[in-house]
Amino acid sequence: MAAWLPCLLGGAACSFSETVAPLEHDPNAPYPPTGVTRTFELTIEEHVPWEVGQGAIYDATTYNGTIPGPTIEANAGDHVVVRLTNNGSEPYSVHTHVSEFSEDSDGAAMSLTLPGETREYAWDAVYAGTFPYHDHGMGPEGGTGEGEGMTRGLIGAVVVHAPNELPAEEHLVVLADFDTSAYLSLPGVADPETGEFPEGTYHGGHQYMHTINGKAYPEAIPDFEGTVGAISRWRVVSIGREFHTWHIHGHRWIGDGGELTDNVVLGPGMYTTFEFLEDAPGTWPVHCHVPDHMAGGMITNYVVR
Repeated sequence: MAAWLPCLLGGAACSFSETVAPLEHDPNAPYPPTGVTRTFELTIEEHVPWEVGQGAIYDATTYNGTIPGPTIEANAGDHVVVRLTNNGSEPYSVHTHVSEFSEDSDGAAMSLTLPGETREYAWDAVYAGTFPYHDHGMGPEGGTGEGEGMTRGLIGAVVVHAPNELPAEEHLVVLADFDTSAYLSLPGVADPETGEFPEGTYHGGHQYMHTINGKAYPEAIPDFEGTVGAISRWRVVSIGREFHTWHIHGHRWIGDGGELTDNVVLGPGMYTTFEFLEDAPGTWPVHCHVPDHMAGGMITNYVVR
């Protein structure tokens, strides 16, 4: 992890997109309990018509009616209780990563929530960072394992704040892959001769398959917004079926391996948190750098004022 920047201590001027980091903490060491319990209510519903873009309506299964589900946010050391109500027709669950929990709160085969049941999952969020939560149950229509429920929309993010975390503009990015055969409706295809398409229509070989925060293409994905002089903190979760990257034009930061980068690679179930001091006004594309994934919807803008 990088050391404190001189500019934050009143020294030299900050350079363009410098990485910012709080005081060092051993990432393998859990934070002590805070004595605080945070309780979250999640309800699973099937066949929710989720608008991925204008005219693109997905037959979704959701936590609390949205994709991704509500962010589960806590401070490092908090105890988290998730009360899951399953209004679906199959066993579902909620499973997370990195937090400490017992087997009966894992959300795997021995701790599913059956149709019509409410079950509590208890986690100790003693490690700071950004992590996914997702279904690990049967999925709709008799599917097995975690894939079906996740692809239909049973995904979300857990944000655990470190006690020495610097104030920042936070940007949460959840990258996910949808099943194009599960759409209730899709807009028209691009003209095969000219390649032109009206605003809101789908295009490319992976049409409306790849999403950012449950939406696809700049017409539907809200701009990320930043301010010159603020710390820009990015919390990126990849919870789909394919490898993705997250690329921010016009910026750079120090990656997990200590290298200078502007593009991070994330496999299914992977996640990262990084930050930099914002000093680049403009409208910058942000997207997955896999061409088919970008053409399939995984692109929008980062507007810095």
